[in-house]
Amino acid sequence: MLRPATILAVLLFALTARAEPARIVTAGSAVTEIAAALGLAPQIVAVDTSGKELDGMGDKPDVGYVRMLGAEGILSQKPDLVLVSGEAGPPPVLEQIRAAGVDVVVIPNGHSLDNIDDKIRAVATATGRTEDGDKLITRVEADLQALRAATTGNDNDRPGVVFLLARHTGSLMAAGSDTAAHAMIEATGGRNICADFTGYKPLSAEIVAAATPDFVIVSESVGGNDTELLASVPGLGAAQTAGELRVIRVNDAAFLGFGPRAPSAAAEVALALRQP
Repeated sequence: MLRPATILAVLLFALTARAEPARIVTAGSAVTEIAAALGLAPQIVAVDTSGKELDGMGDKPDVGYVRMLGAEGILSQKPDLVLVSGEAGPPPVLEQIRAAGVDVVVIPNGHSLDNIDDKIRAVATATGRTEDGDKLITRVEADLQALRAATTGNDNDRPGVVFLLARHTGSLMAAGSDTAAHAMIEATGGRNICADFTGYKPLSAEIVAAATPDFVIVSESVGGNDTELLASVPGLGAAQTAGELRVIRVNDAAFLGFGPRAPSAAAEVALALRQP
């Protein structure tokens, strides 16, 4: 016979455990990536624009930019769960979705490798995939250990780095402080030469002259070869000609999304920064 305490524990679990949703809409690349990594790709019926770039998500309906979601487009997918990152909005849209009787769960945001575990737990709890979440966290922690091993003892040898982001207009912007790129440069053991300004701004010859980078990190989606890329940026072409500059290509979603792939993406860059 079960003890009363055991019966109570079972009842509490049954009341608090979430049933696995059948139709999920996700917004935020890390949220979508985590949900897919937990085996929920078949249940994801629509994603925001950033999620379209992830493997297996290209054919999903697009519900718009994560900060400018529309209630009508999301509700038309008849979801029983909407998972969004902390930056998702606008807030009235999320409230409208809740008022329609749809469960909306906001996953904590943050540009830190240390809170990826929290994001995974939140998504796993919301979708009834806690066991799969624990397994994914174990893999992420192993990747973090590899990153720490690649960057240990390099505090006095931090190569100068600039991260270039391609805008939809085709122009290239440099990442300053208070950006995901800055946080990842720091995590890889690099030194962001553009840390004196915040956000993204065009990279000028004056900035490069003040602190010429050793490496340029740029999205693998940016067209052209590395020489053409650097020649298009004021001040960088000369450094490339002198052989003083190297380019590292990264997958934007993996490197900037702070999802499950971020630690391994950071470890790859950390190793590249220290190759002779």
